[in-house]
This record gives sequence, structure tokens and C-alpha cells, in this order.
Amino acid sequence: MSRSIETIGLTKAYPGKPPVVAVDHVDLNVRGGELFGLLGPNGAGKTTLMKMLCTLILPTEGTANVGGYDIIKQPGQVRETLGWLHGETGGRALYWRLSARDNLRFYAYIQNVPSSTASKRIEALLSFFGLEREANNLVKDYSTGMKVRVMLARTLLPNPPILLLDEPTVGLDAQTAIETRKLIRALSEELGKTILLTSHNLYEVEQLCQRVAIINNGKVVAQGTKAQLTQLIRESRTVEIRLESTKSEPAVDLLRNLAVVREVLTSERLGDELVIHVEVSGTEPTIPIITDALTAGNLRVRGISEIRPSLEEIFVKITEEDNNVK
Repeated sequence: MSRSIETIGLTKAYPGKPPVVAVDHVDLNVRGGELFGLLGPNGAGKTTLMKMLCTLILPTEGTANVGGYDIIKQPGQVRETLGWLHGETGGRALYWRLSARDNLRFYAYIQNVPSSTASKRIEALLSFFGLEREANNLVKDYSTGMKVRVMLARTLLPNPPILLLDEPTVGLDAQTAIETRKLIRALSEELGKTILLTSHNLYEVEQLCQRVAIINNGKVVAQGTKAQLTQLIRESRTVEIRLESTKSEPAVDLLRNLAVVREVLTSERLGDELVIHVEVSGTEPTIPIITDALTAGNLRVRGISEIRPSLEEIFVKITEEDNNVK
């Protein structure tokens, strides 16, 4: 059985004058065993897309295959293939007056986990998520991080090969978010789960995901590895130059007059160095050109390097460009 997720022209429009298109002809392909990130601003269509993949809402147009099953024609098989966690529930999907163990027993029953394997699986999940000591305590007394762990355990009860994690760390404090990211990485690397992850935390996605899709106004505007996304904004690169202590004006003026320099972004003195950041354009090797020009101007270069953009910078640049096109 395929362990991938594939969407084909997946679209969801809500009635109105004009109709509100929440998801607009989205084509995605998440490979088996991959941890794939879905990024987008509020209202971009991420959660609507997840709900269609879960068969909670029907698409207006197009379809998707989850684990080899069509979400429209085979919704029952799709539900058996995946587990879904919606972080914004904040633990409300659990019964707070039951213990973690009793919650898992209840959900194992309603998810048709065979009784012959349910007990062993529950104990294994309690151990995997570090919940053995508190397993018999009421969930209402758990910290937010512990509730998230129980929710992840509940999602894994039927042992689905595919997980949809919608904002799993939303509302968590920094330490709990770090621990949750470790658990998500373990689900991918140790258990081999195929994971589609949405998040507003770009650092989180950058740390966890092999590939990323950026969705804006319901459309996928870019997708690929971070290196591939970087190529999309290749015309805008940043170079850091460190010079031996000198007056900034001559260096800045010289750089502004270079054809490869689009703009001098910052210039500041750090200790005995002058550090300048410039935006460069073009695909030619700019560092040798800048180095030769500075040396010819009797400026001593201590270091020069291209700064790779963060996923946050890539995301902002791509979404801004997409919004400007409209």
C-alpha cells in the first residue's frame, strides 16, 4: 500500500457572491516516510486542506489520494490510514476526568483497535511518550505539554502509516515546544511515519521538514527543499563583508558604485571590525568582484561570505511577491 499523500487540483469554495475559495487547485505530493511542511499565513487554506484530506469536508473540485485511497470514493479506508492531530484543540479532544491510560483505552475501543493488541500498544505508547509515571493520573491535572503527548499517543493508537499534524505546538511554551518537536522527529525517524505538518513557526518547519510547500490565498505558490526555494529568490542575496577597522563612508560609497551590489543594507562597527551587509543581484560569483574592488580601494578584507536566507526570509519574500502579483 502506498504511504504517500497526493492532491490533484484539490479545491474548496464556499457559497457567496462571489464564492470564497479557501483552497484553489492544489497539487501536492508527499512521499512515503517523508516529513513535509505546509506553510502559509492565517487564512491561507492550510486547515481546510487538512480537513479535506481527513474526509471531514468534501472538496468542491479535484480529489486526493491518501495511502493509496481516494478521499471521495474511499473515505472509510482513508480514515483507517491516517491519524490527525489539531493542536488548536489544546487538549480538548481528551476526557479530562479520565486518566491518560483510560483515555487511550476508550479511544482504542472506538477506533476498533483489536483488544488483543490494544493493551500492549497502549503501554508501548505510554512508554514512548514518557507518560508511564503519570498514566493513572487525571488528564485535568496534566501540564499542556503532557496533554499534547497524550493527544499524540491517541493519534497513533491505530498505528496509522500517515499523520496529519495541524499546528501541533501552537500555544506551547518554548521548552514544551522543543520536546514536542523531538517527539515529531522521532515519529518520522524511528517509526517511519509519513507526516504532513502545518505550522506558523518557520524555525520549527525548517528544523523538521525535508520539503516544504508555501500556500497563499488558497494556492501553492512554491514547494521544494529549502535549497530549491532559495533558488526562487536567488536574484536577491545577502553578502556579509568584514573589514579591518576603517571609516565606513569610503567602503560604503565604493560598494554602492559596484554593478553587482543592489543595496547597502547595514554598516556597523563591531569591535575592531567594520561589518557591512549588502544585497547583491545576478547569478555570477559576486564575492570575487567585491573582494577585488575593496582591495583595489586599499581596504583590508578580513572576511566575506554569502549569508544563506532563513526559511522565514524565503517565506516572506515569496508571499510578498505573490501578493504583489494580484
